[in-house]
Amino acid sequence: MSGKGSRAGSIFRSMFTLRTDMASYEEIDNTIVSGSKLYGTNACILILAILVASIGLNMNSTAVIIGAMLISPLMGGIIAIAYGIATNDLGLAKWSAFRLTIQVVISVITSFVYFSLSPITTASSELLARTSPTVWDVLIATCGGFAGIIGQTRKEKSNVIPGVAIATALMPPLCTAGYGLARRNWQYFSGAIYLFFINGFFICLTAIIVLKYLRVPQYRELDRKSLSRIHRNIGIIAVITMIPSIVFAYDTVSRSIQNSNAESYIKNEFSFSGTQVVSKNIDLDEKVIEISVIGTEITAEEEMELEDKLMDYDLDGYTLKLTQTTVKSGMTAEEVKELLAEYDNKDGDKPDLEGVVLAKENEELSSELERLREENEELSSQIEAAQEETVDLVSLTEQLKALDDRIEGASVSDTRIYVSEERGEEEVMIVTVLVNKTIDDAKTETLSEWLRVYLGKDNVVLFQQRINDYFPEEEKAEESSGADESSEAEESSRTEKKKDKD
Repeated sequence: MSGKGSRAGSIFRSMFTLRTDMASYEEIDNTIVSGSKLYGTNACILILAILVASIGLNMNSTAVIIGAMLISPLMGGIIAIAYGIATNDLGLAKWSAFRLTIQVVISVITSFVYFSLSPITTASSELLARTSPTVWDVLIATCGGFAGIIGQTRKEKSNVIPGVAIATALMPPLCTAGYGLARRNWQYFSGAIYLFFINGFFICLTAIIVLKYLRVPQYRELDRKSLSRIHRNIGIIAVITMIPSIVFAYDTVSRSIQNSNAESYIKNEFSFSGTQVVSKNIDLDEKVIEISVIGTEITAEEEMELEDKLMDYDLDGYTLKLTQTTVKSGMTAEEVKELLAEYDNKDGDKPDLEGVVLAKENEELSSELERLREENEELSSQIEAAQEETVDLVSLTEQLKALDDRIEGASVSDTRIYVSEERGEEEVMIVTVLVNKTIDDAKTETLSEWLRVYLGKDNVVLFQQRINDYFPEEEKAEESSGADESSEAEESSRTEKKKDKD
């Protein structure tokens, strides 16, 4: 029995041991050290990879971003730092860190130049995903780092390294940092740099652990105190690095819980007969839940009860904003779906809630309003045309006075005349001149011809009217004035006769 247990344990250990297919220490050393060198080829590939990743982030193309991560040479420098620390070759670790820093600077500058020139300035979802790292990014970097160093220490190379490059995503955060610099958005810049540091540090940390486990030859022996100091410093950096990610993760989890609670609140509490929820918006930042419903009216008392039930779902501090579109007969969920589907097919976009109901219930009214609008436009056009044809009466009167001093004033009017069914209606412009003395027929005909030319009308009829018929007080004033002058003349005559007799 013990023999079977021993064999099972041996099989189990052979399944998870890292030494069975491990490459030689010399091969591991050559692979890692050569991968960290910054040749001209590596620098060119790095710049091209950064440009590809920047374009992918700018265009929100996941496939392009993955391609850029596959050709990125950044992983070699991080593994070399880990190898230098694991073998106590601090010189290798420092030079690898220096070369990695140069690569980071080149990457950020390249992405900065691209995003400064790019006409597309909107932050895509792929860019935004690299600005708020959480503790899950730490876990991804840790798992990726373990897989990466295990793959590099095998005799037969596999597709582990490309997979690690994709999973840990070293390249996109540096591109996002360049975008933050180009747009002067320091929140994006700092978040992206922090994400890159998380990935790089925990890949390096896990690589150190695996290399220590594989007992790679030491470049030099360090005393226990020095090793303890190095390990302590690494632990302190790891803890400090994780703290912000834990805070971000707590915020993410908290927001997720609040959103889930709000969804449950809407699902459970807004189950009224004849009333359906057609749109909802949960604003976690402003703590506002906006809900639009259609159907029978939710009373003020029911709305107050809904607000009170927010606390039952741990939504303290949230505000409920309820928008209702009342349909007296109520509406079923199927009817609401049909309405929304109908207008989705028509316009492509969902109409506002009130617009759906009004369009459904008042189609005839809409048609009538359209007809009235067209009539109003036509009437407005006619009024504008009539205003354009309005005769300048002051100018016309002055012209007529100049033609004949018997004319004191004038009036103009458009009218329609009906004589018989054969002739029908005719439009005529009537011009009436106010005269102090009657104008003879010959002069009247001359004035009529002049008016037809002046007004641009064929049917012009000229009438004359004594001004005294309109203003009789002027006639009395003239008569009174004439009487006074006659009296003065008679008095003057009598005075002269008396002087002659004397």
